[in-house]
Amino acid sequence: MKIHKLFICLLIAFSFLMITACGGGGGDSTGSGEVTMSITDAKPLLPEGAENITNLWVKFTDVLVHKSGGGWNSLPLNGYPYTVDLLQLVNGVTMEIVPPVKLEYGKYTQIRLVIDSAWIWFDDDPKTEVPLEIPSGNLKTDKNFTFDPQYPADIIIDFDLSQSLVVTGPSGTPSYKLKPVLHIVKASEAATIYGKIAQESFIPDKNAIVTVFYNNSGPKSPGDNYEEYTKVEVSESGIDPTEFSIFWLVPNKDTDPPRGDYKVEIDFDSDGTVDFEESGIYLGIGDTFDLNGGDPIS
Repeated sequence: MKIHKLFICLLIAFSFLMITACGGGGGDSTGSGEVTMSITDAKPLLPEGAENITNLWVKFTDVLVHKSGGGWNSLPLNGYPYTVDLLQLVNGVTMEIVPPVKLEYGKYTQIRLVIDSAWIWFDDDPKTEVPLEIPSGNLKTDKNFTFDPQYPADIIIDFDLSQSLVVTGPSGTPSYKLKPVLHIVKASEAATIYGKIAQESFIPDKNAIVTVFYNNSGPKSPGDNYEEYTKVEVSESGIDPTEFSIFWLVPNKDTDPPRGDYKVEIDFDSDGTVDFEESGIYLGIGDTFDLNGGDPIS
């Protein structure tokens, strides 16, 4: 009997230690959780006047998050200053800007990226370097983004250069600005749109322009409230069919179950006409959607 009671006591003590060590699902006994942040970009369709840009460098000096009911928290950078060429972060490639860091439990509703400077290189030789104007001096999320570090989270910050890069001024002497258009999603929740383009669909010396729209009214709501989400270009791969993916799409958490409503249009000859369209693309957490039922688009 004594041995039996001793066994029960030890079992209870062991269970208590395990719960304490786990810290409630990813945190520790101090009431904090682990967060990592990485940046990425699609292969963007650059605006008119920026087609010959080969590199777009951004120098970050701080990353801050805002806690609901609290203030701003500065996070450590993966190197200081942190400089990256956004045009190299394509096809799902990411770079870690904030290494794993502990944050107190609670809701954080905004991310702010502080930028010291940014510049672009063109495809001439030697490289021409042109500074990028940053109107606000920092980039914020395009929408409030809520995460709770009670559970470990890898946050993906997707720069959308198809909308973030703005060309102004006359064609002979243009100027370039970087405005805040960011898409924020947890890596574990991101959705993907996948497609295949038949070789005969490509026009010689032309890239296919893929435009993704998002319906802000939510799935199966009345009306067509699609707004442009991102725009990328797809080059013929030389392998028939050419495969492509739109990564890091954000599901709509305001629906049950969470689903984002997307539409895709493809222009094969860059003349502004829609050669392929598919709507009603409902993406939930971690979903992958195959365009055209998985068949090559032609």
